[in-house]
Amino acid sequence: MKKVMLSVISIILCFSLIVPLGASSFAGEKQTNDVSVVSVEDYLAQADTSNVKTTFMKILAQAVNVLSDTVINALGKALGLVIPKTSVLNDYASFSLDEYGNFYKGMDTFLDEPAKGAKWSLGYSEASIMPADFGTKAYAMGGYGLMANTTEKFDDLMVRTIVLDDGSGRGKVVFAVLDAIGIANADVRLIRESLADFAKENNIVSINVSATHTHSGIDLEGVWNDTLNNVLSNLLLSPLGLAEVKSGVDRTFLNTIIASTTRTVKEAVAGMEKGTLTFAKKDIAQDYLRDRTAPYTFDGNLYKLTFTPDKKSAKPTIITSFSAHPENSGYEFEVISADFVPNIEKVINKAGYNFIYIQGCIGTITYQRGASDDGLDLNRQEEAVRYGYEIGHIILGMTKTEAECDAMNYELGDMLGVQQYSNSAGYSVWYNNWTPVTETVVEPLLNIAHKQYIIEVSNPLLDIIGKSGITDFFFLYENETGKYYSVTECGYMEIGDTLKVEICPGETYGELLLGGDGIDGFEYNSLRSKYGENLIVFDLMNDAIGYIEPDNEFVMAGMQYSESKDTFDTDSWCLISFGKHTASKVISEFMDLADNVR
Repeated sequence: MKKVMLSVISIILCFSLIVPLGASSFAGEKQTNDVSVVSVEDYLAQADTSNVKTTFMKILAQAVNVLSDTVINALGKALGLVIPKTSVLNDYASFSLDEYGNFYKGMDTFLDEPAKGAKWSLGYSEASIMPADFGTKAYAMGGYGLMANTTEKFDDLMVRTIVLDDGSGRGKVVFAVLDAIGIANADVRLIRESLADFAKENNIVSINVSATHTHSGIDLEGVWNDTLNNVLSNLLLSPLGLAEVKSGVDRTFLNTIIASTTRTVKEAVAGMEKGTLTFAKKDIAQDYLRDRTAPYTFDGNLYKLTFTPDKKSAKPTIITSFSAHPENSGYEFEVISADFVPNIEKVINKAGYNFIYIQGCIGTITYQRGASDDGLDLNRQEEAVRYGYEIGHIILGMTKTEAECDAMNYELGDMLGVQQYSNSAGYSVWYNNWTPVTETVVEPLLNIAHKQYIIEVSNPLLDIIGKSGITDFFFLYENETGKYYSVTECGYMEIGDTLKVEICPGETYGELLLGGDGIDGFEYNSLRSKYGENLIVFDLMNDAIGYIEPDNEFVMAGMQYSESKDTFDTDSWCLISFGKHTASKVISEFMDLADNVR
């Protein structure tokens, strides 16, 4: 969540106080375990001084960020000292991770080739997660604007679920995706608890719940719903025994999600069909995606898996993943909406397919709408609709020729108005100069493993949220050190020899996947340099721990210098992050898991 005002204030403050306190090291390839602040002299010695201006600007940004974080941390910790702890905090010393329930570790063994006679099976189901009393009762939007309550909706919020099996007998794998801002790991475990008996009976070894990350859905993280009253009541009244600690997560909404997700898993298993799986990808970065933060390193591919049942009467399913914040509708603070996601689905459904969208390596990526807005006079909701329609057509047309895309466009009813608007100024037909991509068959081989671990929450602002009890995040407190922790998960998956997947609990900066300037000085090299170019990321999966920015570039409220634009980008995303060393912890735990199963 972008806190522009806080960022601007911090930058002004830092510029007025700036002194050469130091900067993160831009070290070479190996990168040391120590990513602490070094002196400006050391920074200069290691930096590329061939471009003096760029070097100076980066040092300036680093110095501002160090001071900004120092001030925010000091103020946050001081505030934390006077804020009482609520009863929701768990004792770190007595906590046993092994006894923490409803964790699924995945498959016991990984295969290198398909089992004899192996065949893909897939089941699909979807359901609304709108509470039954929506419309008569106002619900808080989760994304932008505290306590933005509404009884109006533009489209339904859904849960879409697939169940996959490679026919090896090692177990079924569930992916359920909610139209929501995010879901805490503790609430994911409630969904798993509801499915526990069914999972055991049906050999389900992995249950994954993620969010599309729509910023105009109903608040599922608890920080936007009646925030002031909840915080004051929890901190002032509950310690005196005058009120119960109240989460900001509406229980009616959460219970609806648990029931709907449970039902879709059962329906998907019951409806599983044997068939084939194919894969295609297309680069959509230039016209449809953009990164808001230097160094603008992100995965711009749209990934598509298509399941085609052997039974001709059964409906095929398209699984897609790309990286973008579905946030355009959220800026209006008016109606509940899943943003562009249901509009992709309308196109895919019209072509005769089921549809599920899994959020990719999202970082600070948003969707740019110029190519889909087409110079038309649109409000934000209409922009989200057209963007979804255009991406839906691109998904369907990835492997088609330009002529085939043109024919398909009219077969689907010309939803983007090519015939009506194509001669208008600024209008761009999505398939002009189209280049199709190849589609490959994916062998029936599915490997998946998971790991749960304890992660420190060193961001004092989130420590305050944790002790206040307004969210459903599972917080641990260590009395001896005064440190806060939480429990989260990671996963590693292989789909044939086509894709490898990092299953990640937060919002991963693209440079952690792809490398480049953004991880110079980070403890680890890029994930793709280690695991291959076919590694992708499923973000916001089984938790919502916030932004995962390389430790060396981490800033809660500050700026990054863009050499290509010769300007500073506001960088305040990590106000919503577990802390400075989140990236090194998340990456190291994932690498430990992947290396142990491989």
